[in-house]
Amino acid sequence: MRETNRATANSELDMPMFSVIMPCYNHVRYVDQAVSSVRDQSCNCWELLVIDDGSTDGSAEKVQAHADQDVRIRLIRQSRNAGPAAARNAGLVAARGDWLAFLDSDDVWYPTTLDAYRKAITRRPAASFFYGRRDRLDASGAIQKGPVQFQDHPTGTAELFGRMFLSTMVVCFARSLLDRTDTFDEGLRSCEDYELFLRLSLLTEFHPIAVSTGLRRRHEENISRQTGFSRFQEAEVLRRFVRLQGGGEVLSDAMVSRRLARLYYASGRQYLKTGLPRKALVALRESIRYRRNVKASLMKAVCGILPSLGSDDGRDIPWLTDRDREN
Repeated sequence: MRETNRATANSELDMPMFSVIMPCYNHVRYVDQAVSSVRDQSCNCWELLVIDDGSTDGSAEKVQAHADQDVRIRLIRQSRNAGPAAARNAGLVAARGDWLAFLDSDDVWYPTTLDAYRKAITRRPAASFFYGRRDRLDASGAIQKGPVQFQDHPTGTAELFGRMFLSTMVVCFARSLLDRTDTFDEGLRSCEDYELFLRLSLLTEFHPIAVSTGLRRRHEENISRQTGFSRFQEAEVLRRFVRLQGGGEVLSDAMVSRRLARLYYASGRQYLKTGLPRKALVALRESIRYRRNVKASLMKAVCGILPSLGSDDGRDIPWLTDRDREN
């Protein structure tokens, strides 16, 4: 297949249908397989933009070896680690395809991923955003099928606000959508994909293609555990969307209150579990602002007694919106 891809590359390079954007930071162990999974696509009308985000482990050299063999691959190097949002935005600047797809440098696609998107685009020419399912690849190489959710009908703002069910590695959307909104928020080191997809939900529906398109690799470096900080930042992304980005015009007050109360409560619980009662108190106050419940009130009372016993993780509370905040 590699030879076929090479032979057709020149005719399709000038106008690729898909621009695949891959941020990479110190993934020398995995990036070769990630790039190979793009090169092995049954659909040939793509370009791959790998943005090396200041790697120091030889990742860029691995990618360059692929680029030397396949003219559809371009390596873009950033001298400092600026985060995935900035890396993806650099890829968007260089992208030439009408359709955008994303793959992280430690994950892999199935060989028919782009072909599945191409068929969906042909079947539904009025749609501008498609998504598939994500499976898991464990350390032994075993594949675990991912959950089947929201795969039988188009989804939108309400479903996405209720839970983040999309992933950058399983979405493909029209580049033209970004002419109507900002790109990834480079101020975010997490939730940057959620934040963009929320804004896109005001412009388009999300159309499922009901097939698995990629494998999320599970390894010790990416097994993320929710923290008080990450939960608080997620809540702030949602609150900013409601207050400043148009979400409040399409979401009910009841839905907003339920979701934000749960997230701030989860943040407070995580902060408290890690010995940060002062920050837990801030999060729990926010939770109670949206919806009072016995658990949050009791935990808030506990935190009010414990501040002097807590430590400090050196990170500020990740506020994204200005408001009257209690001290």
